[in-house]
Amino acid sequence: MEQQTKNLIVGAVETLAQATGIKVVYKANVPKTGNVYPDGFVRIDYKNMHWDFAIQTKVRVTRATVAIEKTQPTLPGHDRILVTEYATPPMADLMRQIGLLFMDTAGNAYINKPPLYIFIKGNKRPENLKPAPIKRLFKPAGLKVVFALLNNPQMVDWPYRQVAAVTDVALGTVDWIFRDLKEMGFLVEMGGRKRKITNPLPLLKRWVEAYPEQLRPKLGIERFKADDPNWWKNVDIADYNACWGGEVAAAKITKQLKPEKVIIYAPEPPGKLIIEKKLRKTATGDIEILKPFWKFDHKLIHLGIAPPLLIYADLMATGDDRNIETAEIIYDNYLAQPDRHDR
Repeated sequence: MEQQTKNLIVGAVETLAQATGIKVVYKANVPKTGNVYPDGFVRIDYKNMHWDFAIQTKVRVTRATVAIEKTQPTLPGHDRILVTEYATPPMADLMRQIGLLFMDTAGNAYINKPPLYIFIKGNKRPENLKPAPIKRLFKPAGLKVVFALLNNPQMVDWPYRQVAAVTDVALGTVDWIFRDLKEMGFLVEMGGRKRKITNPLPLLKRWVEAYPEQLRPKLGIERFKADDPNWWKNVDIADYNACWGGEVAAAKITKQLKPEKVIIYAPEPPGKLIIEKKLRKTATGDIEILKPFWKFDHKLIHLGIAPPLLIYADLMATGDDRNIETAEIIYDNYLAQPDRHDR
């Protein structure tokens, strides 16, 4: 285990113990069981009772992080607890809402194991704790390339110039992205100019966590609102040089969701559609037009639907229970690979 991870856990455990007066003990030595690899255990003693929690560490927590952690397995007989540097009040509320136990180094925590109940939020980030820097691989340019590679694994063997052309990323930038992939354990050189993406599942999760904060905000074009909530149902979006994302895309391919928000990926606002469906431009609209950032074909393109990985990310970024449930269906149907030991 990296010293940084150990320090994070120890800091959170000590702060929680001080804040509550409850005995909290960190156990570092953890046997690996099956496909589940916790970062340790924490034992909490309260009123002649005790609980052992399997630890999962995350330096930063976003809505997508919370959604992903909600779906992860744990060791039989153990609840999971997320340990992070700092949980903002909105993140603390979200984790409590969906039932994800957590604690941070500021003393914020949610633990609900009756008769033990702890919910602390609003403690400020420690002054000596600076936000963890974002790895450049998970900044906008890196995210574009990683997205292309996850959707087209054969692209990893392409010349950098060809990758740059498909992803709209500068040639020199593609070079350091591939170097970062290698340094972070996501790529290996096979010899004979062959390469292979390794650890695709952790890479996919990291992409899903980073996309909503790093790349998505740069894609927004305009927002609209419709008087008819079902306006989208009989629209062939491909006729407007666009495709569905988010909840509408998920509803169309799973039949499991009633969309409340609409995401359309289009190079520019589809004027003809806006006029035909009487969409009104407004900053608070629930119809969002985002600019596509990919140029490759994929399995749902003929249906006018965005790549499954992007739909999954859009849903997980909401942190909404119903969307997380549907995202899991999309993951199992379109993203899981037989040779992966998933979730």
